[in-house]
Amino acid sequence: GGQAVSLLKAKTAKDILARFCFVGIFITENVLHAINFELEVDNMVAPAVAPLPRELAVSLHLVHIVFGLFGAVFVLISGFDTAGRTALTKGTSMMLVFMSTITWTWWINRQGVLYWNLDPYPFWDPRCSAEKRNRTVHILKNISIVGALTILQQMAKYETEALPVRPSFLEGLVTALRPWSFAGTLGPQFVMLAVIRSLLKIELPGYFAVFALALSIMAVQATANLVNSYRDFEKGIDTVETAGDRTLVDGLVSKRTLKALAAVSLLWWLSFFGWSVAATNYNSTVLSMAALGTFLAVGYTTGPAPLKYLGLGDLTVFICFGPGVISYSCAVLIGVVPWQVVAFTVPVTLYVIAILHANNYRDIEVDSRAGARTVAIMLGKEGSLLYYYLLLGSAHLGALLAGYACSCIGAVASLLV
Repeated sequence: GGQAVSLLKAKTAKDILARFCFVGIFITENVLHAINFELEVDNMVAPAVAPLPRELAVSLHLVHIVFGLFGAVFVLISGFDTAGRTALTKGTSMMLVFMSTITWTWWINRQGVLYWNLDPYPFWDPRCSAEKRNRTVHILKNISIVGALTILQQMAKYETEALPVRPSFLEGLVTALRPWSFAGTLGPQFVMLAVIRSLLKIELPGYFAVFALALSIMAVQATANLVNSYRDFEKGIDTVETAGDRTLVDGLVSKRTLKALAAVSLLWWLSFFGWSVAATNYNSTVLSMAALGTFLAVGYTTGPAPLKYLGLGDLTVFICFGPGVISYSCAVLIGVVPWQVVAFTVPVTLYVIAILHANNYRDIEVDSRAGARTVAIMLGKEGSLLYYYLLLGSAHLGALLAGYACSCIGAVASLLV
């Protein structure tokens, strides 16, 4: 028989309108949060998390906006999803995070004044202040929204268990883009920003440049992921039986769609690349590092001599995730590349290489049959394990040495990784 149609999938205009009425306010609200980002950080979020540093307030408000906006969009588009519930489950999860954090910063500890410290009277007492009654209404409203979101989420989960179906198109897009791999890209970037702002006390140019840089670095990573998926499928390395990347082997997206996604993400990166070169007056570091990073990212698995299969994959990723992209980012943001930034980000990059190597170790047999030559294949299983432990040990040692050289006690936290 055919695939069961989800009860959560929109079938009429009324269904779409109902979703829009439910989450449209969240989309509008978070667009306004983004527009007034700095003002709200200083006047609302920072006082609510004090005495913790302002950087935490910036990060928390960014979580507010990203989770609230994209969670609402996911719920809205869930009506068009193949199964009608993939996006709904993910979207409600993101919105629940948004509701929890925004309730604290906006209403429970508004501008650093706790709800229960406003006055000694309960909200139903006539002597209760207008401020406390207003906050009570918003807190109760948010609790009801959390309840509604939880009901929708549970309905989607129960239906998934009762009527299992093949992954939806949205799930295919997520699998193709591999957003979980962005942590490896953003980790060194976050450490770079922390060193610049907190250790070196250098002012950053503004949130737009920082956010645009982060999105563009993710775009080039997405391009590399998509090209890697396509090339491994074409070369027969990814098969139904053995592939860790299920994007094409399971038909989650078509090859045409995957190529289109790669083109869009590459165009995004190239647009920022062009802007960054012009904005820095053709800075040689910006121009050379961005060009090198683009070449290595695309050449990782494509071209006449794919670097991944010539035993150069680890070196390529080290440059792209570490000194190369960090030099580029520093030059774009502050015009120089401080040695302290390099010292702190190299250990993070070694963690990334260790993750990559663990994946290649898992795929030794599959890659060998395809004629590939990864570092894991060249070293063999015993040598690969030794190399893996060496990477982790070097990362820990490097972080401790950087912390010692810069009198940064926080580097000890790397031992928890």
